[in-house]
Amino acid sequence: MAGQGKKTSAERRRELQAQRRAAAAAAARKRRMRMIAGFTAVVLAGGAIVGAVIGLKQLFDDDSTVAAEATPTPSPTPEPAPEGFANCTYTPDGPGSKEVDPPPSLAVAKGKFTAQLMINNKPVVMELDAAKAPCAVNNFVHLVKNKYYDNTECHRELNSPGTYVLQCGDPDATGRGGPGWSFPDENLDGATYEAGVVAMANAGPNTNGSQFFMMFKDSDFQPDYVPFGKIVSGLDVLTEIAKAGTKVNPDTGANDAPKNKVKLNKVTITKEPKVASPSPSPTASSTPKATSSPKATSTPRSTPKASSTPKATSTP
Repeated sequence: MAGQGKKTSAERRRELQAQRRAAAAAAARKRRMRMIAGFTAVVLAGGAIVGAVIGLKQLFDDDSTVAAEATPTPSPTPEPAPEGFANCTYTPDGPGSKEVDPPPSLAVAKGKFTAQLMINNKPVVMELDAAKAPCAVNNFVHLVKNKYYDNTECHRELNSPGTYVLQCGDPDATGRGGPGWSFPDENLDGATYEAGVVAMANAGPNTNGSQFFMMFKDSDFQPDYVPFGKIVSGLDVLTEIAKAGTKVNPDTGANDAPKNKVKLNKVTITKEPKVASPSPSPTASSTPKATSSPKATSTPRSTPKASSTPKATSTP
């Protein structure tokens, strides 16, 4: 499907830099006008030329300040991650649907987590592969532990040849919600989407947030959606939901909402890989907390269109 329509992180950074440059330039112009008025009055009053010279020097200093303020400070190069860990980047991208801090940047990169989802009060158990998708798993586990997904709706269902998914993870149940940050793609080489695969929904490359989708049958998608786990029990729960069919989503006008309400009652992490704490312990830098100000309207995050060429089946 089409992307969410949100601006990329690079575009947002460029806009912010342009706004800072414009603000700095405006402030400098105001200072120049005050200086001009000041030393003009001095000259008219027969004051010393020295005062005018000092004023002109200040004008040039202001221009230098503007240039310095307009030059972005390069981001520091992160320290290499300790063995068994990976460095992740979670970039603020707007207000979040729920108030929650971003995940730590240092993610476990070995072993598997186990998560249990209670969907319509029935258990679905997933294994999350931290070795293949450490940043996606770190993000999901962090959101689960902060009860981000509890008491939310699975808002989207695709149930036609080549596309068999149930999509969850938006507390707003509109397809537009997210945690207030995004993170880059990973684990896409050779990605396939057979029954049971769990993958990130997105609005285009490197726009992963909180929304995810679960395959209840084999589907033919391009490898554009980060697979980070697989259902190990409870696939029949999704199959039963799919039997009811779909209806029109009033927020999008598309016939892709579950016909019957699908409630994600609670999500818990029931098992974590045994990984020794890094020594010495690095400071895991986090991105700023997402605010809960009103959200701008945007098109929904979406799962993919079916690929015209079926892909070879393999475990991601």
